[in-house]
Amino acid sequence: MRICYFTPVFLPDIGGAEVVSARLAQEIHLAGHHIHVLTRGRPAPLNVPYPVTWYRKMHRPHWRPERVIKHLRRLHAREHFDVFLVNYGRPTGVAAVRLSAETRVPTVLVSHGGDLHLQGQDRARPHVFRRTEEAYRQADTCVAICPAVKDLICAIRGDQRSTVHIPNGVDAAALNQPAALPADIDPHRKFILALGNLRSTKGFGDAITALARPPAASAAAGMALYLVGQGERQAAWQALAVQHGLADRVRFLGVRTGADKHWLLQNCQLGVMPSLEEGHPVVGLEYLAAGRPVVCTTLGAFDDMFDHDVNAWRVPPRNPEALSEAIASAAALTPARRAKIDRFSRARAANFAWPRITARYLEVLRNTVNHARG
Repeated sequence: MRICYFTPVFLPDIGGAEVVSARLAQEIHLAGHHIHVLTRGRPAPLNVPYPVTWYRKMHRPHWRPERVIKHLRRLHAREHFDVFLVNYGRPTGVAAVRLSAETRVPTVLVSHGGDLHLQGQDRARPHVFRRTEEAYRQADTCVAICPAVKDLICAIRGDQRSTVHIPNGVDAAALNQPAALPADIDPHRKFILALGNLRSTKGFGDAITALARPPAASAAAGMALYLVGQGERQAAWQALAVQHGLADRVRFLGVRTGADKHWLLQNCQLGVMPSLEEGHPVVGLEYLAAGRPVVCTTLGAFDDMFDHDVNAWRVPPRNPEALSEAIASAAALTPARRAKIDRFSRARAANFAWPRITARYLEVLRNTVNHARG
């Protein structure tokens, strides 16, 4: 197949959708298909085996987002694609379905959740969300990365149109390769890991508050909290740590990739994800593959990864009191219980191995192309 992967986010930016898109494109390329990524941004050197074409960010992108159709049309005229594989309903999805109507090339539209969340920015702009709805209604096939996102798609599209659930993937072997201790980390200090973009929806402020309250204040008294990532909430959360008297225990490590990130995942006492909104978080899959205990919220995004009181403690969002109790329980784990969680989580991570995930995407792409031709 000749596939255009049309996405508004991609490397070298670091985020769940960016990392997943790059790995999926690589796996499809290795399976013998021609895949060409069309993405927004400035051209950057990337170590990828497939071609990448960049387009500039539009002026006032929330008005008439479908204008990006010109970039897809130009690339299709040169490459003659069999299918458009597209991330997000806006701006890429609405452009793709409109070009599909012109060319009869089908569109497979993937939601990573952010464009459909009930409290998301798109829904707050009715003129924008109308385009998002158009994309999901008109796409030949839609892919949801978790059942909760599938429900949001079906609320727009209806249950009779083709919508499939394909989760994100993880490379457990690469994640568990031996990694050197980062130069600025104390090897003797136990720590809790909060890994992700420092945005309000991640809820890391609740983790800081929870660490200052009983019972976590005493049960996890010797542990540091490492926040790994960057984002607009960093200054506010640094101030919150000072307010709670935790300035010496809460550290902001910035963005970490490669061996640094792997060491942190392999050696944390537990991972904490007090998220308010999620699609299907790659970080959750990474904790799973590393066999780490996890404290997370009751969002549906975590349902296929973590079972309460089995390999995780799950608490309602925006509830520092419940989060404190969960952190205290995880901090008090016996070695035997840790080993049991490790075995359970690593076995579950096999469900998300990239070869399995890629095979499901390729099946959806083939079926969509064959149906369109038929």
